Amino acid sequence: MKARIFTIIIAAFFVFGCSSTPKNRISENEALFNTYTPAEKRLIRMGEIAVGFDQDQVRMALGDPSREATSDTASGKQIVWEYTEIKPKLGFSLGAATGTWKASGVGVGVTARPDKSKVIKRVIFDRVTGEVSKIDSYN
Repeated sequence: MKARIFTIIIAAFFVFGCSSTPKNRISENEALFNTYTPAEKRLIRMGEIAVGFDQDQVRMALGDPSREATSDTASGKQIVWEYTEIKPKLGFSLGAATGTWKASGVGVGVTARPDKSKVIKRVIFDRVTGEVSKIDSYN
């Protein structure tokens, strides 16, 4: 059992510990980052975005979107990026058994799997300017 829990912890570390951060994305795009205003740089470092940001700035602050789509509105088509958070489902089970051959056993099981995802941020870009026109956050 200890080995199984250890394996789950190590797997979680690699999945979540190796994810991209604003600092990593800035260092990968340093020349572009240096062209931004001090206010834009501050927001990107904090992993935040603002109306008027372009797609490069949003990617640098938030990373790649979980989903990209277009949406028809009265004013025309818009580009929509969604960022999701995986909501894991954890399970725990305990079992015991005895047999006719004087055998008995106890078992414990722990499972973790992604169950569903939740949209945490929706970024809408103006199709003409390519800049963020609206930010919806769902916490």
